[in-house]
Amino acid sequence: MTVEYDFDVIIVGAGLAGSSAALTLAKEGKEVAIIERGQYPGAKNVSGGALYGPVLNKIVPNYWEEDAIERYLTTKKITLLSEKRAMTIDIDLQDFAEPPYNGVTVIRPKFDRWLAQKAEEAGAFILDNTVAEDFIWKDNQIIGIESGEDELKAKLTIIAEGAVTLLAEKAKLAKKPSPSHYAVGMKETYELKKEIIEERFHLNGNEGISNEFLGYTHGIPGGGFFYTNKETLSFGLILNMKKLIQKKIRAIDAFEDFKKHPYIQKLLKDAKMVEYSAHAIPEGGYKHMPKLYGNGVMIAGDAAGMVLNAGLYIEGMNFALESGRLAGLAAKEALTTNDYSAEGTKIYLKLLRDSFVLQDLKRFKRAAKFLERERIFNVYPELLNSLMYQLLHNTGEPRKRIVPTAIKHFLKKGKLFKLMGDAFAALRSI
Repeated sequence: MTVEYDFDVIIVGAGLAGSSAALTLAKEGKEVAIIERGQYPGAKNVSGGALYGPVLNKIVPNYWEEDAIERYLTTKKITLLSEKRAMTIDIDLQDFAEPPYNGVTVIRPKFDRWLAQKAEEAGAFILDNTVAEDFIWKDNQIIGIESGEDELKAKLTIIAEGAVTLLAEKAKLAKKPSPSHYAVGMKETYELKKEIIEERFHLNGNEGISNEFLGYTHGIPGGGFFYTNKETLSFGLILNMKKLIQKKIRAIDAFEDFKKHPYIQKLLKDAKMVEYSAHAIPEGGYKHMPKLYGNGVMIAGDAAGMVLNAGLYIEGMNFALESGRLAGLAAKEALTTNDYSAEGTKIYLKLLRDSFVLQDLKRFKRAAKFLERERIFNVYPELLNSLMYQLLHNTGEPRKRIVPTAIKHFLKKGKLFKLMGDAFAALRSI
């Protein structure tokens, strides 16, 4: 029996990966539908963060000419927090402030709606308020999705449902996830006048900053983030779910404690909190990714576990954009050859292997395990802050030599040999 298809490709999820795939295919004249369970694309998204300009430019050339982004990242700060102190590395990135811009900040509900609209303008259909509940199968191949009593058939399906991988499991590509492979991400948006943002953070025009934090999280692996937007601030905390359960600490309680740190309070001074949201973030890394393709199906973005935390490098949204684009290219190839089997969709894996997405995930595959060490989050920020206080504190006495003082400081705290072991592990992992 010949199957009558409604679309060439159905994409589940109108986030970064889904809309990127849809836009890529629609530009090629393919009949594409995006199934989105939210009221509109971006309605469920909570992240406010940074994107790579060059990655976005491949999907929407000259994107900076439109009102889609907030600020260009010209300053990056990395801050180590102890109980009362903070030590910040401040990196000036003025060289990045030229098109296509190395980094930009976005507000996801606004940005995702814009990207989905781009796909719609290119010819994609967006079916919002629609839940993809299951797949339609024929001869062990996925040929569409079920939504309530409705059925939509397509030659190919791209799963971009986000971190909760219900459909990926039903597609027989992913196993039931473990809490140890997830983190809880909490985010708040604060309103602050544009001129105050620019004065407080020494910004000119559309310049912006990103600030990542390590420490002051009850020893739970994770970290905080802070981004400047045009007239808002994006602030949040990401914590390992397994450690939260083990320590019997509620994520929201840890978040409220984190906001009490003097350094954080100065960042948020006089700002009005207007939004709170939380969601799960896959952190299993390369070793725990599902199979990425199958008969009539591919997986992209968070649904595929494409998130990297390697300390200095924290990726998720850029991986989603690029993996969605590559899934679109792979679908185009399969449609050209009329091969929708796993052999036809396997081209997606090759494209990913040639891209920065899988290469970065593979290169830093040990990072997730290394960053489970609690000392990184509750010992070293305190050690380094107390060392700097000791070196910089003026007592009216002669200065001490820096290196011997540092060695003595770590020996006194009993952490020197553990530090050496962690340094060796870091060399192998990050």
